[in-house]
Amino acid sequence: MSVRKKFWGALFSLLLIAGCKGGGDRGLTWLLPSSGDVAGIKKEGQTQVYEGKKLFDYMDGGAELFLEYHFERAGVQRYQTPQGEVTVEIYQMDLPAHAFGIYSFDTQGEHLSVGQDATYERGLLTFWKSNYFIRIFSQNEGLKETLLALGRAIAQKIPQGGERSDILLSLPPHGVMQDSLLYFRGMIALNNAYFLSHQNVLSLRGDGEGITFKYTIADGPFRVIMVRYGDPPRATEAFEHFCASGVIKKGAQKEGIFLGKSRRGYGGTKVTGDLMVLVLDGKDPATIKRVMRSLPHEGDGG
Repeated sequence: MSVRKKFWGALFSLLLIAGCKGGGDRGLTWLLPSSGDVAGIKKEGQTQVYEGKKLFDYMDGGAELFLEYHFERAGVQRYQTPQGEVTVEIYQMDLPAHAFGIYSFDTQGEHLSVGQDATYERGLLTFWKSNYFIRIFSQNEGLKETLLALGRAIAQKIPQGGERSDILLSLPPHGVMQDSLLYFRGMIALNNAYFLSHQNVLSLRGDGEGITFKYTIADGPFRVIMVRYGDPPRATEAFEHFCASGVIKKGAQKEGIFLGKSRRGYGGTKVTGDLMVLVLDGKDPATIKRVMRSLPHEGDGG
């Protein structure tokens, strides 16, 4: 089980026993299905709304992750069905790219046609559309069709989709393990996918965004991390800070690539325009250098 899957599993268990303590603006209620939208459901209690840091009142162990993706507010509604309880959570982010980002935190499971992308796994449906990320879950795994009906009813109420970040154009055309792909804005999300450091070694601030994925070409798989900083000077500054951080040990720079030992083998990093690229977990420096020279994909937006 992946670290991300364990994170969601622990949070899922926490939310099933959490009490509703929210309130305030009901501006998300228009998205919530009624019995007229999905047969056999009945709302239980009022919709609970959490804005900004009030999300800690609902999920004390996971709010930091959502705030890292520029969370704005959430609406939570419980439903009763003849087969058991279902919880619907709707998270409003500031941008569609950030709704995709929180969705990409864990996409291991069955991919279904709900919203723009969706994953179902053991009583938990997640999907995103526009600037909304939605989680629908139940302890009864036999309620899968009800979860899907709720999800499709919500997705239908959202008038249009949204765009992912342009940094995804830097993905190579082959070799990316899709369920390993994560779009991140900070170290909390990244470290849950692949632990790099407790420190902000990538110099991530409000202007930085990144992707990480497993790359399965010859002599792989490798861990790839790409971060876009907005302008080349910022990327160069971040590169120099990272090289001095000690994540890559006994490193040396040659031909624009900083190579050395990493926690699981060998690693390297370079800067291309405003993009810093890291390749980790290689078996030797020559392999890392070969992969580094193939990234980013020449058809990228950088």
